[in-house]
Amino acid sequence: MKFSVPFIPDKAYIRFLTEKISFLESVYFGLHSGPVLDSRIRFTQMDLSSLGKSLISMEGIKKYCLLNTRFIRPDLYTDTHFLNQLLDSLKFLHDKCHINGIVVSDFYMLNALDRTGHDMVPNLEAIPGINCMMDSSQKIVSHMEMIENTRFMMPEKLVLDRSLNRDPEKLNNMILCIKSLYPHIKIELLANEGCIYHCPFKPAHDAQISLSNTGMVKENTHAVNRAAGCHAYFHQHPEKFFKSPFIRPEDVIHYQGVADSLKLCGRTLGPGFLTRCITAYCKNDHDGNLLELMDATHFLASFFHLDNRQLGEGFFKKITTCTKVCKNCSICHDLFLNAVEKKSITLKPYGKDQ
Repeated sequence: MKFSVPFIPDKAYIRFLTEKISFLESVYFGLHSGPVLDSRIRFTQMDLSSLGKSLISMEGIKKYCLLNTRFIRPDLYTDTHFLNQLLDSLKFLHDKCHINGIVVSDFYMLNALDRTGHDMVPNLEAIPGINCMMDSSQKIVSHMEMIENTRFMMPEKLVLDRSLNRDPEKLNNMILCIKSLYPHIKIELLANEGCIYHCPFKPAHDAQISLSNTGMVKENTHAVNRAAGCHAYFHQHPEKFFKSPFIRPEDVIHYQGVADSLKLCGRTLGPGFLTRCITAYCKNDHDGNLLELMDATHFLASFFHLDNRQLGEGFFKKITTCTKVCKNCSICHDLFLNAVEKKSITLKPYGKDQ
């Protein structure tokens, strides 16, 4: 199994990726200057030339630029200067380090970029982002038809919704249907997000991130999540983490021959987190706190030690055959009691990498 992983401008992390290049299907990255056009808050700055130079080391694997914000300021959809400047940036990266395409969730922006007539458009795959939540073949057909109506290249892979990780029968049937319609398409699954199963907060959360990235409001999503969102939920019901549709490193084998690659996320958590996470998935093994490999629920690692070894060989069968209706089920509660130890609160030095 190969992996799609974040690319961030850190020298030691880039050296690490070059050592793991045989395990990688692709890297994905946001632009580090100009408007924030991806689906996360920007923490680093890097000029376009430096970004292109650093990506050269990722030779032989696919490289995708994240333009997967849920929306941008409405006036930008008709701002030809902004749109052409963005495509000029993508052309620079294509010429410099051979990027393969873009990841998008906002199809208004996709159409706006296409209608510029820019000569870069036909050189780029347009891949629907994970937050398009591709959980049915009909939804995939709708997105693929929309891409076909543009000058962008059709995607060579599709990233399916994370909820399918916990429903092997539906996943297999859906992939068979997809392959019958698009025989050469590759399938990717998201492994380590660790968020709530079919998260009810997600549409609003994505919108809040996009709104703050427009600069129209102050970024406040983390505080909102702690007060009234997923953080508050998991603090109240930490055992529900087991219902999250993550894939453990040890369970990658169950998706071999089903998916072509797994996506690993967590680029805002820094190079230390990413190095630990990628190492575990490449080895298909993690001897430690499973929460330390998760993106959305990484914060729980400060409160609980989830001993991955204690989950046992039967873990995959338990979490993929349960009803997902928790009221009359004790699987998650029993797993929590057996494998999780509550930590005493300790303060880490300011700025210490997680």
